[in-house]
Amino acid sequence: MATDGRTSKAPSAISVHFSKLVYPKPLPTLQLGPVKDELGFTLSERLALRQAWNLIRSRERRIGQDVFLAFLNEWYWSIYKFKKGKEINLAHLHGHALTFIRFMGSLIDEQDPIMFQLMLNDNNQTHSRCKVRVEYIGLLAQALTDYVLKELDKVSSPTLERGLQRLVEKFRSYQEIEVDKSKTGYNRGVSKSNFSLERTTNRVPSYEV
Repeated sequence: MATDGRTSKAPSAISVHFSKLVYPKPLPTLQLGPVKDELGFTLSERLALRQAWNLIRSRERRIGQDVFLAFLNEWYWSIYKFKKGKEINLAHLHGHALTFIRFMGSLIDEQDPIMFQLMLNDNNQTHSRCKVRVEYIGLLAQALTDYVLKELDKVSSPTLERGLQRLVEKFRSYQEIEVDKSKTGYNRGVSKSNFSLERTTNRVPSYEV
């Protein structure tokens, strides 16, 4: 009788054990579309950006000068930021162009969202102290993007275009934050007419070297 009692309890214990199992197992939630990192870049965009910048690094000095000089010719008032006395400080101008190219490369390599934002903040605050508004940094980033896509025309791809544009959007998102902060004050939009040659010759902005 004792043996029958033990054997009668065993099946019930087993049945309780199996009742906790869920079969078939539920599938994980399906995420449609590409997987993005914490900064909003897809893995393929990250790869395309890094591969592109590996090609850019060997000619970064020339590209930096081409982009910067073209930008300064378009936004002609900006050239006065690099004036020292009566002459343009070409060494500082060319060094600044190279620094900007390398800064973009550092942003591409950075994966920590906090460090990424700190780098953007530091860059914009430095320019702000030199009376350069955040709008122009975004415009310069766009000019660099357009030049890079033209320079790498034979190896460019839609993925690279999206990655570069997403990088430009990071500059613009910072710009939108700054605009929100200054809503209570007067904020004139970016316009070449606001910086005509007549205006700039009357009041030449200084640049700290």
